[in-house]
Amino acid sequence: MSARDAYRFINELDEPTVQSFISRLEFRGKDPPFTQWRDDYLDRLRLEPAATVLDLGCGTGVATRALAGRVDFDGRVVGVDQSPVLLEAAMRLAARDDVAERTEFQLGDVGRLDLPDATFDAVIAHTTISHVADPLAMLREAARVARPGALVAIFDGDYASWTFDHPDERLAATMDAAIVAAVVNNPRVLRAMPRLLEEAGLEREQTLAYVYADIGNGAFYDSAIEAYTPVAVRAGLAAEEQAHAWLDYQRRAMATGSFFGACNYYTYLARRPGTPGLRIRVPAA
Repeated sequence: MSARDAYRFINELDEPTVQSFISRLEFRGKDPPFTQWRDDYLDRLRLEPAATVLDLGCGTGVATRALAGRVDFDGRVVGVDQSPVLLEAAMRLAARDDVAERTEFQLGDVGRLDLPDATFDAVIAHTTISHVADPLAMLREAARVARPGALVAIFDGDYASWTFDHPDERLAATMDAAIVAAVVNNPRVLRAMPRLLEEAGLEREQTLAYVYADIGNGAFYDSAIEAYTPVAVRAGLAAEEQAHAWLDYQRRAMATGSFFGACNYYTYLARRPGTPGLRIRVPAA
């Protein structure tokens, strides 16, 4: 099954589909487990208040706003994304959340950044690396623009583990694969991260592992399958009749509290070799 990641080609999508993706990104940004996992790695950056941080593939600016809005942060967060529509949403939402003065959004390619070397006190990529054309190129750019000693934080889903229940196991497997192929370019990239970080010249320091098991009413996965199933059908990755039958079953399972959906997520924290800059707090021994 050939993948055509809709996020990677978001500039080619129609407006209703893009808006459904925006809604999904913002929903995840408010979801309690996702919020906690994001805070887990932001805490570990140990940034000084005046730090400058780069957010690769910022989308609607969920992670950008979360960092810029911290009470102990008075620095600047630069978000880069390839989508003008997502960046427009990011700027609007930053103004809404009163963090516009601490944020900046740029149109760009995360694999070829138009930014100087050794500029940022930390680099983050929140649910980005699974969508890019060349994960290693993105990591090398992250290493290049990070200051010596700065941390790079990569958070994303291991979408090869993404799965939903259905009594027809063959249909279940077909739809799992179809939806992943429709919206994820690199479903196994989190498994390759130890190797890729080393190839990018980064020193892995910590890995955080999570599982999102949504069992019962399907509150977390509801907006995902509603947005992504039509994309899989339009991409020719699933037959329309089968996809509608699968989606109807998931809706009934949510209504009756018998829904099952799950996916693994990981954060990798890696450091650019060198002496930490002045705006990175070094923990006491």
